[in-house]
Formats: sequence, C-alpha cells, structure tokens
Amino acid sequence: MEYTVVIRKAPDGFYIASCPLIPEAHAQGKTHEECLANIKEVLELCLEYRKEHGEEIPEEIGTSLVAIAV
Repeated sequence: MEYTVVIRKAPDGFYIASCPLIPEAHAQGKTHEECLANIKEVLELCLEYRKEHGEEIPEEIGTSLVAIAV
C-alpha cells in the first residue's frame, strides 16, 4: 500500500511528517531521509494496530495539489 505523507521543516531544523489518511501517524527526523524512514515505520505500526483491532485500513484513491494565490 502507498500513502501520501506531508513533510515540513520545523523552526528547530527537524523535519516533521504526517499522513492525512492515518491521523495518528506522525514522525520526525534530523534529515528528510530520516524523517521518511521514521514515518514509514510509524505507518506500518499504525496499520498493524488497526488490523489487530479490527479497525478500518483506509485506502488512498488519489491526491491533488491545489494552488492558492496569497
């Protein structure tokens, strides 16, 4: 399965990732690559937990970028 993650850089220089479809999934890392590895591990754990507890395993159907003029 593939999930979209959003990564941003925090004021302290760390990278922070979250997954909109799995709201409990958050991770951080000192580098972009470390952050991606950490969010992947978190997503695996979240999905494992959901499966063990009979909870929904959401599937992504698509993503789009929306441009906003500010």
